[in-house]
Amino acid sequence: MLNTEYDTSYYLSAGGFGSYVGKRMKRILKDASGKFIPGELTAIMGPSGAGKSTLMNILAGYKTHNVQGSISVNGKSRELAQFRKMSGYIMQDDVLHDNLTVYESMRYAAQLKLPRKTPKPHIEQLIKEILDIIGLTECQNVKASKISGGQRKRLSIALELINNPPIMFFDEPTSGLDSASCYSCVNLLKALAKGGRTIIATIHQPSARIFEQFDSLYLLGAGRCLYSGHTKSVVPSLALQGLQCPPYHNPADFIIEIASGDYGHQWIEILAKATSLSSDSGLADGSLEQVLDGKEEKSIRTGKPHAENMNEYVLKPVADDSRLELFSHQFFILLRRSFLCISRDRMLTHLRFSSVLLIGFLVGAIYYNIGNDAAKVFDNAGNLYFGLLFVVLSSMTSTVLTCKFHLKGCACQGASQLLCFFPFLYVAIIYYLTDQPQEAFRFWIVAGMHVGISLVAQSFSMLVGAFCQVQSAVFIGPILSIPLFLFTGFFVSVSEVPAYLRWLAWFSYPRYCFQTTLTAVYGFERETLSCHQPYCHFKHPKKFLDIIGAADIDVVQQSLCVVAILVVVRILAYYGLRFKIMMEKQ
Repeated sequence: MLNTEYDTSYYLSAGGFGSYVGKRMKRILKDASGKFIPGELTAIMGPSGAGKSTLMNILAGYKTHNVQGSISVNGKSRELAQFRKMSGYIMQDDVLHDNLTVYESMRYAAQLKLPRKTPKPHIEQLIKEILDIIGLTECQNVKASKISGGQRKRLSIALELINNPPIMFFDEPTSGLDSASCYSCVNLLKALAKGGRTIIATIHQPSARIFEQFDSLYLLGAGRCLYSGHTKSVVPSLALQGLQCPPYHNPADFIIEIASGDYGHQWIEILAKATSLSSDSGLADGSLEQVLDGKEEKSIRTGKPHAENMNEYVLKPVADDSRLELFSHQFFILLRRSFLCISRDRMLTHLRFSSVLLIGFLVGAIYYNIGNDAAKVFDNAGNLYFGLLFVVLSSMTSTVLTCKFHLKGCACQGASQLLCFFPFLYVAIIYYLTDQPQEAFRFWIVAGMHVGISLVAQSFSMLVGAFCQVQSAVFIGPILSIPLFLFTGFFVSVSEVPAYLRWLAWFSYPRYCFQTTLTAVYGFERETLSCHQPYCHFKHPKKFLDIIGAADIDVVQQSLCVVAILVVVRILAYYGLRFKIMMEKQ
């Protein structure tokens, strides 16, 4: 059993840099204090801008900067890392994998969250019981994209129940649902609370029927607590202060009107002072460790459990796996999940597969059999240049559209696997249709450069996506990458670029890939090209490499440069994502 007590304030920087603006810090939460008791369903309510989501994120541990005060669990100061492991946070916008069925989503979540050596029958039984409890058994073989909004919300809850967290946070759980689904969802939260969990949910203007399902209410207005206590006592308490709820009026609407200042802004100050004076500081005895060390755990029930006994299944504690074992275990699970998702994704897989085939055969038809023609060397270079450009643009667009950036991290559905396969497929089509030199090592160098530039473009788009919205990233990513193609040496020699811009060539990953591709096709002492005209200046391939600036290219060195850029951009994308999450926590 967990008792959670908090006394906290939150400041938001007016200029965006909280540690530097000093006096410009704006106070969002003002001495918000209270406690949440196990077995109760608590609603955090208030008008827009009152600080509901801010308080929720602070309590869940997703906002840590610019926060003053303390949060304790069972009388002890909260340890954030430990608290996150034992709590669940269901966000307003779900991040479900639409191409997985309900059962598959549960299975992969169980494999990722539960200890690596958990027996498979144990996992199967756990999933079955949770689906029975949540009411998703009938649609367990239906894809997440095909289930209703209420069922998607239930699935999000079911995924968090895998490791049976004693504390669960819900951000607007009824958002986007009809009245019947809203009541069903809140009724489910009520059943979860009856099992001994601490359930906390933000909710905006519920109906009277839904409002009475909540055990406790925490009312916010202008960042201050206006009421904290039992839901049934809120109307009598307000009446004692001189605020009478009109007959046949929804109590939830009444308290929101008060918190919004519709009855006068002076009531916000009056109620805040009254709540502060009547607050109870008592806490239950115990400690956080009592929950985590298994002293209060019960075994999984057999048969179909009732909603009132939802807390009666908990896994026995298992020794932690090593970091390497955990990484390899989760990596292969995610790899299998990604392949399953992309094999079912019509937009990402089928459409892109068709586009690669279409563009590949179109380019192959336009540049048919020019790879060994000395009179069409520049045309062939244009063919190779277009291939790299096509791979970059398609990789960046698909990555931005399929990667979801959210408070808990970043999820990309199989993008890396696809970005290795599709460039290879494109090269396999155009390489032979355009009659490039039929030597295996040349083909693999060209294919490797296309795969490499695709991975760099993916990483670059992830970096841009970490700082921008999807709509902006789709535009900004290509805009920032296309100028780098100017330094490949195809349109203008790098030596002729103004000195103050020449340094950009060192960061042009298309330059390394293009020069290496040209070297693979025309270098390595390739024999003379065929000539059907009286004179062909580029009959000897080395002459063309001299003009294009790729005569003395070291393929290994160029490849290492591409790998280095890939690693650097990946690291920057990682820290960019961390920065985005940190900014969301502020």
